[in-house]
Amino acid sequence: MTIESQYQVPTVALHTNVFERVVRAVARFNGMPGMRTAFVPQPVMGKTSLELRAYIDGVDPVTRRPVVQEIVEGLTRPFREDELQKTVYERTTPRLVEPATEAALHEQFLENNWTDMLPIVLPTEERVAAMLAATSHKPNEVVGRMRPTLFREAWEYTVEKVAVNAVMAGCKPEYFPVVLAIAASGVSARGSTTSSAAALLIVNGPIRGEIAMNCGIGAMGPYNHANATIVEKITQRAREKGSNCKE
Repeated sequence: MTIESQYQVPTVALHTNVFERVVRAVARFNGMPGMRTAFVPQPVMGKTSLELRAYIDGVDPVTRRPVVQEIVEGLTRPFREDELQKTVYERTTPRLVEPATEAALHEQFLENNWTDMLPIVLPTEERVAAMLAATSHKPNEVVGRMRPTLFREAWEYTVEKVAVNAVMAGCKPEYFPVVLAIAASGVSARGSTTSSAAALLIVNGPIRGEIAMNCGIGAMGPYNHANATIVEKITQRAREKGSNCKE
């Protein structure tokens, strides 16, 4: 995008097809919705040179057109005006959404792959208020802005937004100071990598004992409510752009 937009050098970005949605979103956010791209199948790691050459000589799995044709046309076809219009994103979300059952909430999260298949707690105003009672910070205080990668849109979140997500993950109110401190770090638990990786989180100080977190010997062991729900809250927030209280 930088080569194309700043230096006016025709460019075609080549990606594997599993990243199509991410590529389109990044292009829209950076004002180049018509960015020229071509796609090859996934995976590319572990493939021989002949197999990789077959990708290039083959068909784009997204457009179903020859990959070479997509590259050549992308390098030679002029941009239309509408392909260079920057997308404006709405960053606000309503505080309340329409009433619904917990079963409907579970179904929505499952259908959209917003969870790791664990149950989601319905964030009613009463439950969110109980979570907020565990901190002296105001509900509308901005905790930070976060985005998973440099080229994705950033979303602002408040103390109440963090509390909503903590409720949904099943946290107890006494866990909320830890959750809020993690949220204030601005570090996303969702990395941009095709390899197997995870974010490391270390909780230190007396509060780890106060909320009965696993620590010391067996710190990485399972079956601990504080550890499990706090981690679930972090990964959940990484997937969601915004959550709201339910009436």
